[in-house]
Amino acid sequence: MNESYRTDMTAESLKLLKMPRKLPEKSLILAALMAANTLVSAHAAGTAASPRAAAKTTRTVKLKKIDKKYQKLLVGEKNIASAMSVISHAQIKAASSAASIYSLLKLTPSVNEYQQNIGPSMPTLTVRGVRMSQLAQTLDGIPMTSLLSGGEGALNSYGIGSLVSTGQVSGIHVYPGVAPPDRSGFATIGGTINYQTKQPTDKRYADLFTRIGSFSTNVYGIQINSGIIPHSGGLKLLARYSQTETAGYIQHTPARYANLLFSAVKPYDDGLSKVFATLLYNRGNGYESDYGGYPVALQQKYGLYYNVPLSQTSTRQFNHYLTAIVGDSSYINRHVIASARVFYIHKSSKFEAQTNPAVIGFNYPYQNNYYTPIVYDGYLGGPGAAHHDFSYNPVQTFGSYIAGEAAGINYTNSDTIGFVPKVNFFLPHNDISLGGLIAEETSHSSQYVYGTLNMPQINGYNAYEYGLRGHRVVYSGYLQDKINLLNDTLHIEPGVTLTGVSSSNYIPQNVYATPDHAYTLGNYDKTILPYLGVSYDVTKNVIAYASYGKGARFAPVGDYTLGGAGSTTTAPGPETVNAYEAGLRYISKRLYANFDGFLQDERGAFSFVTLPAENLSLYTNVGKLQYKGLEASGKYLLTRHLALAGNVSYTQANYKNSYFAADTASSVQYGYVLAGDPLADVPNWLGNLSLTYERGNFTGQLLGSYTGTMIGTNAPPLPPAVSAASGIPDLGGWTTPDSAVRFGNYFLMNLSAAYKIPIHEDHLKWLKVTLNVDNLLNRHYYVHYDQIYKLLLAKPAPGASPFYVAYPGMPRFIELGLEGRFT
Repeated sequence: MNESYRTDMTAESLKLLKMPRKLPEKSLILAALMAANTLVSAHAAGTAASPRAAAKTTRTVKLKKIDKKYQKLLVGEKNIASAMSVISHAQIKAASSAASIYSLLKLTPSVNEYQQNIGPSMPTLTVRGVRMSQLAQTLDGIPMTSLLSGGEGALNSYGIGSLVSTGQVSGIHVYPGVAPPDRSGFATIGGTINYQTKQPTDKRYADLFTRIGSFSTNVYGIQINSGIIPHSGGLKLLARYSQTETAGYIQHTPARYANLLFSAVKPYDDGLSKVFATLLYNRGNGYESDYGGYPVALQQKYGLYYNVPLSQTSTRQFNHYLTAIVGDSSYINRHVIASARVFYIHKSSKFEAQTNPAVIGFNYPYQNNYYTPIVYDGYLGGPGAAHHDFSYNPVQTFGSYIAGEAAGINYTNSDTIGFVPKVNFFLPHNDISLGGLIAEETSHSSQYVYGTLNMPQINGYNAYEYGLRGHRVVYSGYLQDKINLLNDTLHIEPGVTLTGVSSSNYIPQNVYATPDHAYTLGNYDKTILPYLGVSYDVTKNVIAYASYGKGARFAPVGDYTLGGAGSTTTAPGPETVNAYEAGLRYISKRLYANFDGFLQDERGAFSFVTLPAENLSLYTNVGKLQYKGLEASGKYLLTRHLALAGNVSYTQANYKNSYFAADTASSVQYGYVLAGDPLADVPNWLGNLSLTYERGNFTGQLLGSYTGTMIGTNAPPLPPAVSAASGIPDLGGWTTPDSAVRFGNYFLMNLSAAYKIPIHEDHLKWLKVTLNVDNLLNRHYYVHYDQIYKLLLAKPAPGASPFYVAYPGMPRFIELGLEGRFT
């Protein structure tokens, strides 16, 4: 559900949102918020208490219920001046194993998402039309997006698996547009998504779980919660491991995922402060689509989910993700709370693609694999082309250029370290937040070519590129105030964020290096991002709000190029957005409702022009886009057991000028867009409607979701070659948004149910049986639809005709699960 409440709220929690603000009480609550429950449990368990602890125990006990209420208020902020959506732990647990952290976001307004397989596989995401690579994502307050690219979702960049999995999170907050500075992540021009990891609880238990589903999908795992360890001062530990395997709903796309979580919390200062640590390790290994779609003609001939055998062509990723967070939250006094986090993120990826030229060669009528070297790289390009230090000869080794460049392997890894401090000041009429981010990311990459995937990998022999190194240091700080006036009915929230980035890109001697020697490209850039939000309690139930915010995303370091002098770095500036929104929310005992409108003007969108004669790409800030729309959401408690919830959103996203752009949400395609063109893959209408029933040990939900019509891209007639002097790229293979190419407009229904069977025998407390049916009506639909040319050496084949490719959505998926709790 949208805005300021938990989606699993009860009538009682609705009352809490009406709770008046009392400053002395609030300060006490914030102090107790650190570890009130831990302190009470530790005291009951016989943990030795200091005189100071004994003096505070009574106060903490009294605040226990208030603490729980304030927890809910923190999750859903009544007076926040920006739109906000919350995905609760109950919603996450109710999802099937076909879901991912990205597909769950589709439960909220203005979010469209699709992926290529069961679980986290090549997600494509838009929020109010803004694509995934332009969104900020945070994990427990740290940036989980790449500092080097300014976002996630780049083509073939860690597309299988994810930094955090559905089983590792307890909740997700979605802030579309530009959020207040203390909630906004690094480098966003369209929204922030914040994931909260699971934390240990006071009571000890162990859960064993398994699921079996369609398409040979199976899940198994274990979760162990230590509870408060006796005589440890309140220390609690949580460990969880799960593994998922699937054959995939598209033929020949098997995948496997493994996820590990470890979390520890240790209170101190008599339970008012705490130190904590979280460790995540996730792994993804799977095959993906060659282009985000398959030839429609072959789907019509062989079936909607047809894919050629892996022996003919394949694209595969092996990805590893490691995240470590250590932090402290300290109660200084009733007016000041300070916190800090230190984090480390390591990612590594092996990406491989191969084509069997004996089966699928140049005469094959459709594009078979966009990622084998002969398609885009073709380093020789025919006899006589420059070799640089590339001594591998495909003709001598495999008999032809085609056979010798039929396979490629890319290796990429990155390391990020950072520090996130924050101080909150609670004054009589002000709540001030002061925080920042200091972080550094370094990446390395290499690429090799051969005739098979079983290849030697020798620098100077068959390495297209080796030793590329990107580096970026981020210095960011924000100051935010929330001023409460007119008897605490008017809330003014000004803020500002200052960010500077120092970036470099090392280009060693390799096929792509121009000039023919190693060099480093460096740049420093900065932004000042203001924010102003206002909310007013019109009545005790009605809140009006409005906000303005500016966001910015820095250019990927790969977009830095050599200037004309041969040593000057040419770098695009940040792309920016000015975001405006206004709305009303209504909160009563049984009803929550929200309505808002938004306008987001993007300027300086990244563009590139390739000059074939110079073998040079230039990156600039020329694009202009506009996103505007309306959002409505609500939840009504029909009875104490039955709840009706839903949301609907309308988005209009258009280019405002003509320029050369990546013109699909996945950034796979590029072409010349015209002013007024709508954005491809962005539906105008989105909606969700759910009916949830909870009684005793049974929970069930019927969820319907609607995705409106979207437009795809079209491949216009091939233009003649254009001289580089004109500054216009050779547009071979380009595409453009085309309103005549339409797809989508589908309605899906999902069913979920769970029944908990009390056991209370020996150490087994209960068994829970679950049922999930996604796409209950087994609708057949497309999530991606485009017209393309077959490419050879990055150009359409002579005399080629365009054809349509599409990616189908998942058919009916049925899954049964069993979970047992041991104490």
